Amino acid sequence: MSESQASRARRGAPGVWLSIALAVAVVAIVGTAIALVDIRRDVQDRRDEQLARLISHAERSAAHIASQLQEDGAPRELEAIKSTRWLRTYWTQTLSRQPYRLYATIVDLNGTIVAHTNRDQEGKQLQPGEQAAAIPLAAEQVELIDDVLTTGQRAIDVRVPIKQDNETIGVYHAGLDADWLDEQLADEATRRSWFWIMLIGGTCCVLLLSSGTVVHVTRRTARLEHQLETAEARRVSEMHELVLGIAHEIRNPLNAIRLNLHTVGQVFHDQTALSDEEIGSMLDEMEEEIARLETLMREMLGFARTGSREIAPLDVADEIKRTIMLLRSKLDQHHIELRLDLPDEPCRVSVDPTRLRQVLINLLNNAVEAIGTGGRIEIIVRCWRAQVEISVIDNGPGIAAEDRQRVFIPFFSTKASGTGLGLALARKFIEEAGGTLLCEESPLGRGSCFRISLPATSGATLEPVL
Repeated sequence: MSESQASRARRGAPGVWLSIALAVAVVAIVGTAIALVDIRRDVQDRRDEQLARLISHAERSAAHIASQLQEDGAPRELEAIKSTRWLRTYWTQTLSRQPYRLYATIVDLNGTIVAHTNRDQEGKQLQPGEQAAAIPLAAEQVELIDDVLTTGQRAIDVRVPIKQDNETIGVYHAGLDADWLDEQLADEATRRSWFWIMLIGGTCCVLLLSSGTVVHVTRRTARLEHQLETAEARRVSEMHELVLGIAHEIRNPLNAIRLNLHTVGQVFHDQTALSDEEIGSMLDEMEEEIARLETLMREMLGFARTGSREIAPLDVADEIKRTIMLLRSKLDQHHIELRLDLPDEPCRVSVDPTRLRQVLINLLNNAVEAIGTGGRIEIIVRCWRAQVEISVIDNGPGIAAEDRQRVFIPFFSTKASGTGLGLALARKFIEEAGGTLLCEESPLGRGSCFRISLPATSGATLEPVL
């Protein structure tokens, strides 16, 4: 992914989240619509179920009353039914098991209550023309409130005709508590609503989380691809500069050797005359150029070598002290003040000791060459956040901000002499050990600061940076 593609991806991020939000909203709206239909249908089914039971019970009761009258030999005498023991027993048992059944009653064709579960209501007259006094042709139900029939309570009244020889002789009424039925249906609606809330909410959460995960993975993949492309571009650029640097570093010695050989050839063929001292000087110069090429090849092999190294845990402070002992005479010769700021407790890392010493020597030599005479070098070691940090700071002329990253490119050098491979090798060694090497602005106000960070071993003492 190019930089422009990455920026377009970042600009498109709000659109992605807007699309996800719209998808979640659509799921919520559609789910809510389905839930409302389902809840309404479920409530209606429960209501129909309760009424069907009540109607079935009333039809059986009406048929039983008609049959009992037939057996007693008074098929049309409804008045006789209220004195039968079975009816009272039947009603008592039914109402005790089903308290939401408000009443059961038998009414003659004149609207007089012949028998009622509430004995006080017997003999009372239903008002003609009122809904309670209607004579049905078949089983039917109606919601009503009547002072005589329902004793003032709101009820679902189920009425079934009592027939003898296909002729209606009376009406059987059974009342269901309408308030109780409404509460049951409200509870069912609430239970069903919570089910749908959990289902729709869970679906939306899963959709949101899965979409967010996909977006995160996609962006992470895009970033990794961009980083890989950037790293590849950097490697190609470094390889280009490496090839150019190698060609430049090899061309100069070869040109010098070729010119000197041409001159020696002319002397050999008596085409020119040189003194022995001049010939010796030319031979010495060629030997120096060959030695320079050998040094270059040795450094190049060190840069390219990836073989295994001896990894050993070591105390950074001890290794710094050993390195300083090697460079003490050089520091004294240039009158450079060296200040050490080392922790009291050991800061251990697992690296190749030879490579770490090579890196430290390179950084200190660079600092000495940058300072010249009469300057100061500070070496600070800190252990924090599972990292050991080594800072080599000088108060020399410093490195320009635009060159602080380029100093690690092979063959780039701010010095008049040198191959420009020292810092490139140093960064390579540190990165192979799992660390980083950075060039930063010096905290001394001028000069340079090279900061090494390496993973601390499990036994390192960690402390915050002050």
